Amino acid sequence: MPRILLVEPDYKNKYPPIALMKLATYHRGRGDIVEFYKGEAPYTKIIDADRIYITSMFTYQYSITAKTIKHYMKYKHVDSVFIGGIAVSLLADKFISETGATKVLRGLLTDSNALGYDDCINIDELPLDYDILDDISYKYPAGDNYFIHTTRGCPRRCEFCAVRILEPTFETTNRILTQIEQVDEKYGQKRNLLMMDNNILFSPQLAQIADDIVASGFDGTPNFTRPNEFKLTIDKIERRIKLQIDYSALISRAIDLLQKFSKRIARYEKVFCQFNEAFAQIVEADDKLAVLRQHREYISGMFETYSNKTKMVRYVDFNQGIDARLISPSTIAHLAKLPIRPFRLAFDGIDGANVFTDATNLAISSGFRHFSNYILYNWMDTPEDLWKRLDIAVTLYNQSSDLRGFSFPMRFTPIDKTDRAFVGEFWNKKYLRAINVIINVTKGVIARERDFFEEAFGRNVSEFLEILAMPDELIRFRHFFRDMGLLKKWTAAYRNLADAEREELLHVLSEMVDNPQILENAHSEPVADILYFYAIRKKQIELIG
Repeated sequence: MPRILLVEPDYKNKYPPIALMKLATYHRGRGDIVEFYKGEAPYTKIIDADRIYITSMFTYQYSITAKTIKHYMKYKHVDSVFIGGIAVSLLADKFISETGATKVLRGLLTDSNALGYDDCINIDELPLDYDILDDISYKYPAGDNYFIHTTRGCPRRCEFCAVRILEPTFETTNRILTQIEQVDEKYGQKRNLLMMDNNILFSPQLAQIADDIVASGFDGTPNFTRPNEFKLTIDKIERRIKLQIDYSALISRAIDLLQKFSKRIARYEKVFCQFNEAFAQIVEADDKLAVLRQHREYISGMFETYSNKTKMVRYVDFNQGIDARLISPSTIAHLAKLPIRPFRLAFDGIDGANVFTDATNLAISSGFRHFSNYILYNWMDTPEDLWKRLDIAVTLYNQSSDLRGFSFPMRFTPIDKTDRAFVGEFWNKKYLRAINVIINVTKGVIARERDFFEEAFGRNVSEFLEILAMPDELIRFRHFFRDMGLLKKWTAAYRNLADAEREELLHVLSEMVDNPQILENAHSEPVADILYFYAIRKKQIELIG
């Protein structure tokens, strides 16, 4: 049987490689042996593969993606290595030129003919193969969810967005009932539903999609209990045996499950002793699988009886965000049927403040209580615009004590760039670096708490710009330097600068982002004096004192 190797470069990512999971379903449907690897596989694994598929994600991850492709191209004929995914689709010519790849899959894989097969399968509509995630040790933070598309494309065709290239045609492809049923039957129920649509509110079938989601169990009631994890693990082992794939890691996982379960039932003395007899036989056996099979029904029944059966609400997350411009009484009525958490909106420009505010208020009045928003910056906006949008969101989310919400600033990078060095017209490198420092401290999100927001971003635009000009170390450890009085000294020195001197300082600090040694160069006296603060490090002070 042909051996298929699916590859994802070794970058960090929250979501599993959905396209590879669909390819796994397709090839296993053909009877092929499929394996997943993250990063650069050893020679022996590569040489055994008849075909290799390498996916890609963001264009700024170009270097690691190209390096990964070249690694596999060293050992396999060019016709055996297929590359695709977001970055490859956007930068196909560059990847071809620099890696030598010729089998390039652009955009959505809607016809297996692109792979050289004549069975005319729309691979993009196939269910996901979750089993491949057990091939690797890497754990995707959001890996255990349903990942569903009910539409493709977006009519907006925004200049900053890659969807217009990746999915140029907007169409409804709703098969949500079938997709969820297929996952449940093979892999067990998932609690939450991640909708990956780019602009679902454009669909004329929005009402039907909402009804289908409710019919799938997402009705806002506590109706979900976690599936029998032991049974699911044994089922996975049996599938891997059938597919001729190594299952040893899952045997270890099953034993770990049993060990944790043993601790959970320790207070039931008679049950605990009986269970531990079976557990000991498994641990001591040379052929652990055989003994696991022998006790399968008994152990599975124990898990059903003694596992936590608390019923939980299942949530829906429109992960790509909902178009605030399409929020109306009619569309919100369909969305209000769903337990959406969080209710995500895009807030890409200050000119959309009224639309964002109205959409958020309509969602609040419709019963939604958990919110999130994507705030694009470093595009056509100014730093002042960013602060105002964050302030608007914080204000909206503080209208009632039962509201929860956070903002997620997203730095714009042109879709044809292979790094994150782009600086928008109204931004500079120092400001962008300062934003990174702030959101690293806040773990990427801006919470609704007013005091927290004002501490991180200032009480007004003027304070925000001052914070952006602050030394990174003072931003990062603001309380430490405030307590020792150094923050007050920097603030006084900064406020004493004339406007031209502040511009010079920002220019110098932006140059320092790429060349820290510029700190030692000659500058005007006031700027040279304040640059002293930018060489201070918290660790050095702690060592001294």
